Amino acid sequence: MIGTLIRYIIIAIVLGIIGEVISHLSSKSKTIDKNVSTTHYRVKAPAVLKYACMAQFLLGMIMFILFSYFYMKGNKTVEMGHLYFSSIFGIIGLYGVIWASIWGVKVNDSQLEIHRIFRAKKVLCITDIGQVVIDKKDAMILYDRLDKKLIKIDALSDNYDYLLDSLKLNNIKILNKRL
Repeated sequence: MIGTLIRYIIIAIVLGIIGEVISHLSSKSKTIDKNVSTTHYRVKAPAVLKYACMAQFLLGMIMFILFSYFYMKGNKTVEMGHLYFSSIFGIIGLYGVIWASIWGVKVNDSQLEIHRIFRAKKVLCITDIGQVVIDKKDAMILYDRLDKKLIKIDALSDNYDYLLDSLKLNNIKILNKRL
């Protein structure tokens, strides 16, 4: 029983290190320059989402450590379910941090790079976009020329407006379904 608990504590420490490394690597790519180019930018998940997921991850790890401490002390009110819950809670937060770090659309002049988690990067020209649909919640859905959905971009995403302006400049058909 104690061996299993030690194994879980080691896993929690490793997950904490992985979370910090991912957060550090993704923060290195931030541009400090306030003058964002309108031809070279990255549409990415809102920063607040990443911070909220990191807070969830840290809270899960803190709960895991506290529950582990009380479990090892023999507290009868703390069971393995508490440890499972806190570790799963933390892992969901870590997944959110990884997703927010990877997901996005990188725009270089007329070239788009679509980055999604668990999928290969997709590179295409901005003219390869067949149409754009703005849904009821102002989310932008990009479709290719064959009407295959490429990516859905929420209106709260960083640089959302830059991408919308780029699409308008390239005469991409934009359907507004906000009605």
